[in-house]
Amino acid sequence: MVNDILDLPGERDLPPRALLAMRARILDSVSPPPARTPRLRAAVAVAALLVAASGAVAVVSDRPEGSTVQVLAMGAGELSPSLRRAAERCLQWNSPQRQTQRDPQEPPVPVSLADLAVGTERGRRALVLFMNDVGYATCDVEWAGTARESGGGTAEPWPHGELLPGPVQRLLLTSTEADGGDVSVSGRVGSRVHRLVLDHGDGHTTAARLSRGAFGLMTSDARLSAGDAPDLVSYDATGTEIDRRPLFQAEDELEHCYADPAGKRIYGRPASGCRPAEKWRG
Repeated sequence: MVNDILDLPGERDLPPRALLAMRARILDSVSPPPARTPRLRAAVAVAALLVAASGAVAVVSDRPEGSTVQVLAMGAGELSPSLRRAAERCLQWNSPQRQTQRDPQEPPVPVSLADLAVGTERGRRALVLFMNDVGYATCDVEWAGTARESGGGTAEPWPHGELLPGPVQRLLLTSTEADGGDVSVSGRVGSRVHRLVLDHGDGHTTAARLSRGAFGLMTSDARLSAGDAPDLVSYDATGTEIDRRPLFQAEDELEHCYADPAGKRIYGRPASGCRPAEKWRG
């Protein structure tokens, strides 16, 4: 007879939050830190900023030995210990005082832990996104709370308030390769969106998690390729596709332009017949 008294309960028997917290605690206590590898960064607007509202794509080198555990949090109550450290560091980097120092001409965006909309974690890297009625703050943090800590971020007011370029607005995107690999994506959605899926373009898909007008997703061993034309696809409550847009396309290069209620173009390339911008449901 086999004694299984020391066996852990099956994952299905644990609440999701308790399972994620348990995994994080176990890894933090027993896993040796992976060797640090150089990271390639690419940012369009700000050198330290990995992703901005303009749609800039950040690239970081992958670390297979540190990529086995992935966590996606859609609020402060779902944070693992390491994601909480990353979120707190982002708040320090984007305090109102530091925002004012960076750009005295722009009013600061006050964010707090309660404004956390999306947090994604893979190994020792984390991406966090805070959103409120004023604007958003986002950061990339590696080795948060250790001597190896590094990263960057920014905070900006919403350029057009609650208006979105259609049903979905991508705010955060990082990829492990220049033209794909694995990605972490987050942003905000309008009231029509009930399901959002990343179509890899090769027959595979990854579903995003939606919560209070925010979305987040993280792929695992997806081997995405820009050549396969991966898309973010939105569906309404009936399951009908209502929007499809290239994952790696910047906001100012969208196929369609979007106008405010007065008819003024606010998103996309100059063109006639702009579609109405949609309201954020956050």
